[in-house]
Amino acid sequence: MRRALISFCLFVAVLAAPTQAHAWAWGDTLTTVWKPLPNLPQLARPGDTVQVWANAPQSATGWLATLAYGDLEIALPAAGGGWQATRQRWELGFVVPPGTPEEVYDLVLAADATAPDTSRHSVKVLPAYRPDFYFAQISDTHLPEHTFSTPGAGFSVADTSGFPDFNAVAADLNLIHPEFILHTGDLVNEGELEDWLAMYEMSRAKAALSRLRDPVFVVSGNHDIGGWDASPPPDGTARRNWWKLFGWPYLDAPPAGDPVHHQNYGFDYGNLHVVGLETYINNGSYDGFRIAQYGAQSFAPEQMNWLTAHLAAVPAGRQKLLFYHYDFGGTLANGSPGANFSQINPATLGVDGVIWGHNHSVAEGNRTVKPFNLGLQSVIDGKRTFRTFRYSNGVITPGPMHHAGTTLDSLSQSWNRNNDGTADDITTTIINRYGESWPNARQVFHMNPGWPTYVATNGTVVQELDHDGMHDVYVEFTLPASGTIALRVEGTYPLGVPGDLSTRVELRAPAPNPVPRGSEATLAFTLPARADDLDLGVFDVKGRRVATLARGPVSVGPHAERWNASGFPAGLYFVRLRAFGAERVAKLALLP
Repeated sequence: MRRALISFCLFVAVLAAPTQAHAWAWGDTLTTVWKPLPNLPQLARPGDTVQVWANAPQSATGWLATLAYGDLEIALPAAGGGWQATRQRWELGFVVPPGTPEEVYDLVLAADATAPDTSRHSVKVLPAYRPDFYFAQISDTHLPEHTFSTPGAGFSVADTSGFPDFNAVAADLNLIHPEFILHTGDLVNEGELEDWLAMYEMSRAKAALSRLRDPVFVVSGNHDIGGWDASPPPDGTARRNWWKLFGWPYLDAPPAGDPVHHQNYGFDYGNLHVVGLETYINNGSYDGFRIAQYGAQSFAPEQMNWLTAHLAAVPAGRQKLLFYHYDFGGTLANGSPGANFSQINPATLGVDGVIWGHNHSVAEGNRTVKPFNLGLQSVIDGKRTFRTFRYSNGVITPGPMHHAGTTLDSLSQSWNRNNDGTADDITTTIINRYGESWPNARQVFHMNPGWPTYVATNGTVVQELDHDGMHDVYVEFTLPASGTIALRVEGTYPLGVPGDLSTRVELRAPAPNPVPRGSEATLAFTLPARADDLDLGVFDVKGRRVATLARGPVSVGPHAERWNASGFPAGLYFVRLRAFGAERVAKLALLP
């Protein structure tokens, strides 16, 4: 063992043979699409051009791109680009058509030389950049588990204990609805365990990103692209796994036109420019992989030179934010590691702030100093931490650390009925125990598609979207600090449109009819909406009720009830359905 206990994210591990069966498998490895990716998405408005990097032969033709959200597909017109010889990849442009609904879409790309390839959860179409907005940070999810990295804890390939922590944070952020989410590294627990013991950690973590309803930008940390000395995979395994699922495979042997060995990147949201930097340890305590290129640890000269040039190219007047896993200090001239926090100085670099993770229990920093330099506690190990940042008038203001899923500091949500596409009206109650308000919070209601329009109480309907047989109603609202809000959505008719539901109540002919003695009759009916006062009964020729088969409330849609005619005398009967002030009657005969 070479590894020592260096920090909160570095642990000695004791490995035991797996004792539990599991069925993990490869996830979405990179084939054709290299950008955008689920961890490196692209923001675009209708009319904007999405930039796509593609891995295909130079001879490829007939490029086609489609945005997909379930069974909703939107073709993207081509907007130029082509084969880049010095970079050995295709760089293509595709236009987002006017009227494209707001969502995070999969990108499907195909050409005559490639099978269709899907980059999931990778293109966020938004109607406009908000001038005032907020975004979120999470860090150190260590998916799918963290327990086996603690000293003496043993090892289980079936352990998924990290997902409840991730899911709790995702549920809160899905309601808060930040414009985007920054993940500051250690997405997975051990990046080299993708193939070894068939852990597929990166594959499962990649699939989990789509649980977030907003785009998430991820940078790698030391657990993502470092190595674990106690396990057999050789140095460089984790980094190659990252390139295979989350990055740019050409980094293994960069082309002449793009010689950088690191996966660093930047993106814009309006006037805010955000830069993500990969970080790692490469001094032998984790990996010792290509030290001439990567140095003893991250922020070696090549990476810092890239950062300096990148920041210099940002247009004047834009605010700049860096996010990364940790400042491990780079590499000194003698090849040894530098001191922590010795490379990234926000004032010297001319940025408005830097944010990072790695230290799972870091204390709350000074949120008022400018430029800020703030760490964030982990998602894993029950901390379930996140932070939101406000942007207004060119100023980025950090909020406090929050912890999802506790009784004192969390969101909780309840429903009066299932949000599954069958309801005509539905109410959800949200309790915000955080002392922070979010004005652009959002809830998606899956509604019965039978109504011409929908209205919201305590919120605003900002979009309606049909896909996969569902009608989604997007409601934006203000989530009050330390408060409670009840949101209600109901189907209705707009002014001037007839709304007489009685005309849409249907009672079908009984079957069979006549009914053989001792048999059953099926009585089918359809409702245009949920009926709270429905009554379905069977009556004899004197008008006396002999059976009640259904009584409200009854949900929207088709229904079927059975009447067992055993014990009833032969003769003529009447089936009567009442709902929405309408009455439907059908005759039914019983054979002797």
